[in-house]
Amino acid sequence: MSIVFPGNYIAHLNAYREQGVVALPGVEFYRAVGAVVLNPDNDGILTANELPVGTYSLQILSPDLRQDDKPRKDKPFVVPAGSVVYRTAISAPGVKASAAGDTIVLESLGSNAPATGTLTAEADSYFPAEGVSSVLNSIVDGTAVNLTADTPVQFTTDGVFTASLNPSAGACRNSPSAILVEVCYYRAAPAPDTEDAHIPYAVEAGQGY
Repeated sequence: MSIVFPGNYIAHLNAYREQGVVALPGVEFYRAVGAVVLNPDNDGILTANELPVGTYSLQILSPDLRQDDKPRKDKPFVVPAGSVVYRTAISAPGVKASAAGDTIVLESLGSNAPATGTLTAEADSYFPAEGVSSVLNSIVDGTAVNLTADTPVQFTTDGVFTASLNPSAGACRNSPSAILVEVCYYRAAPAPDTEDAHIPYAVEAGQGY
């Protein structure tokens, strides 16, 4: 785990490496994005190249984009205990529903987490490009409640989904098709260590000048 401090926050936070940013003293902020990929190689989830109705756990994908004989080390998308969720969002690029009105709903991330809303397929059975996100509530307002346990991030669907681009470009098997979920949360920073204070080294007798 690594923390990015103000001044060197020059790129996207890397959820795979659990990077956070200290924007307020004593508080670490995190942004994580998980995915369920609609790719024919994803045999454990897809049935006949379709994502059936169900509840799915997301993965934080490895930065390694290769699809070869070396296993990709994707990680389960889990919000750690002690976190406070303050924003969530869902999008579905390259995903087509079986019918207009089909939905994707984020499962609860605790009673204190903001409601994301429902991502609903439009008249053409594709999902809106802007996705759907929660209302941004006050951050660190003193009323938030920490998650008491590690919490997997999951969503539930009520329709059958396939990989398809809009407008269609043939929707080949390599289309970037996935259901994406963003979770933003903060945690208390750890207690100070010796690098946070200028503690002098002990000097043995006879070492003085």
